[in-house]
Amino acid sequence: MLTESTEMYLITIYRLTLKAMYASTSDIAATLDVSLPSVSEKVRRLAEQGYVYHEWRQGISLTSQGREVALNVLRKHRLAATFLVQMAGYLLDEVYEEACRLEHVISDRLADRLEELLGYPRVDPYGYPIPGKDGTIAIHHYPTLARVAAGATVVVQRINDLDQARLRYISELGLVPNVRVEVLEVAPFEGPLILKIDDRTVAIAYAIACEIEVEEVTKEV
Repeated sequence: MLTESTEMYLITIYRLTLKAMYASTSDIAATLDVSLPSVSEKVRRLAEQGYVYHEWRQGISLTSQGREVALNVLRKHRLAATFLVQMAGYLLDEVYEEACRLEHVISDRLADRLEELLGYPRVDPYGYPIPGKDGTIAIHHYPTLARVAAGATVVVQRINDLDQARLRYISELGLVPNVRVEVLEVAPFEGPLILKIDDRTVAIAYAIACEIEVEEVTKEV
C-alpha cells in the first residue's frame, strides 16, 4: 500500500507535467504547500523506488510506474466527484476537497463498482476525463469561452480549476458542462461577455470566460 503522501506527490507531478515536460521542485512545493527540502527528499525516495525520473537541471517526471499510480488515484478522485454530485446531492463547489480525501481510501474494487453504478461516465462533473481501469485517458482540448466570437452558439465542455466562490458563482449562472450557451455580445479589450442561457441573459467577466472551455455548435445550413 502506498502512503497518501506518495500518492499526492505522484498526482501532483502528473498534473504539473500536463503543462510542461518536467515539474520543478519549487512548483511541487508551492502546490502541496511544503518546504523545498521536504520535496527534494521525497523526490529522491520516489526516484529510488522507480516512480519518478529526476535529471539534474531538467526537473522531475513520472516513470511508467509512477504514471500508472497517478492515473489510478485520479480515476478514483473523479469517480468520487461524480458520485458525490450525481448520487449524494453535492454542488460543484463542495466536491473537490471531499473527493481529495476519498481518492486515497477507495479500493480498486470499490472504484470498479462506482464506475458501474454511475454508468461508466467518461468525464467528471467539471468535464475532466476519467481514466479507464487500464490506465488510458482521453484528453480533448477545447477553446475557452473568452475566445468565442459574438453570435456563436457553444456547449460548455469543461470548467477549469477555480476557487470555491467563483465555482459557486458560475454554477448558479448555469455555466456547467453540457449546457448550451449563445454568445450575444463580446466587449472589446477583455470586457464582459453577454450570454443567453435558456431564456436568461447574463453577463460574465472576461476572466471567468477564460476558465470555461466550450465546443462551438455547427450551424445547420
